[in-house]
Amino acid sequence: MTQNHEREAESAATWEAVGTLVPWDSNPRLNDRAIEKVAASIKRFGFGAPIVARSEDRMVIAGHTRLKAAIHLGLDRVPVRFVDLDPADARMLALADNRTGEEAEWNIGALPSILAGFAQADLALADLGFDPSELDAIMGRMENIDDVPPADFSEFEGDDVETEHQCPKCGYEWR
Repeated sequence: MTQNHEREAESAATWEAVGTLVPWDSNPRLNDRAIEKVAASIKRFGFGAPIVARSEDRMVIAGHTRLKAAIHLGLDRVPVRFVDLDPADARMLALADNRTGEEAEWNIGALPSILAGFAQADLALADLGFDPSELDAIMGRMENIDDVPPADFSEFEGDDVETEHQCPKCGYEWR
């Protein structure tokens, strides 16, 4: 059986008792500050992603905060995807899973209008995990819509357009 077929045969997740999972005791992520927000998300939406653990010893690889949030909520069972990795690869995946997630950025041109749509539909923006001050700053950009770059720059392609630009983070200016 090829490696792809072996992976297709694995279960996406099974519901497991919380007490049977073993958190990685050397997890370098400090996640206690996020527990309340993750718990609120689980309570509102359920689990968007399962906890990932080693098949052999049930050690948590990814999802330590989800596990802590589930315990905080008093849940007995959580969705778990078991993988067959040796201990070194499991620890490497734990780091890679967290680090690669940090690489994504918000499209600040699109985010304010999406949030405004939720607000107009009377959906609770607090359930999204943003702090109120973050939401105020993002929504404040709607008031200064000229400061928000368009989500699609294709309308400005070409060498015949000369404008001045300034980086909103560092202030660097260019033409």
